[in-house]
Amino acid sequence: MTIPAGTVLLGTVALEPNRWATVDRSGAPAAALSAWLQPLADAGFDGLELWERHVTEDPAEAAAILAGPLPVTVLNTYASFDEADPSARQQAAAWATRLGARGVKFNVGNRPELLDAYATRLGEWVELLPHGTAALCECHQGLSVAETPEIAAALLHAAGPPDRVQAIVHTHETPEHLTARFEAYGERITHVHVNHLDPATGGAPRLADVRPQLEATVAHLGALGFRGSWTIEFVHGTLTDRDRPADLLAEAVDDLRILREVLGEAIA
Repeated sequence: MTIPAGTVLLGTVALEPNRWATVDRSGAPAAALSAWLQPLADAGFDGLELWERHVTEDPAEAAAILAGPLPVTVLNTYASFDEADPSARQQAAAWATRLGARGVKFNVGNRPELLDAYATRLGEWVELLPHGTAALCECHQGLSVAETPEIAAALLHAAGPPDRVQAIVHTHETPEHLTARFEAYGERITHVHVNHLDPATGGAPRLADVRPQLEATVAHLGALGFRGSWTIEFVHGTLTDRDRPADLLAEAVDDLRILREVLGEAIA
């Protein structure tokens, strides 16, 4: 089941100061996400793209998220496809089932010699996901063999049909790369990460400050045939002295307003 077009999610990694283990080397979450669910719902987000460690570390926190006002529309897993052991992938599938997620974001690894193994492991994992839940390949540039559109197309095709194995693109990608991805596997691209991170610093601008770029990207995606859903993945304040949930939430709410305006203008 594809997420309804125009749905806007908040990636909970955006509110998490320890998203990259910069606060605590264990990588455990530093934020209690449940405290921010009602403000996110009040702001008008349609659901969550949930960083898996926000739900897997603490049973009480998991219960609060499950009972919260926003659905977990996408589960964001970092389960490895480099490992032959399927345990982590099985756990991610079990959480997707428990949460009722419509999609599970994943990445394969960056080892070309494992390409066939990635396809096999991905196909096996997809079969563990609930019917109607799609695997969403981030196909991450710089971190995955799937950054090359032709390789990604072959990998996704081998793993399953377009209703089960889909893909994500990012607003920071160049028009040329977006076009190449749509030419290679456009029927599988159903979701966008709104992400303008600076690769040198890890910081992110406000959407208001990159609005012309966002408008151009949204228009380009529409011209390529995109009619999918969106996640605000990172916000201004990331990796600064304002990298705290309350400050990050305020930035996310401002970004939501800008994104809704831009999407509305693109449809009008």
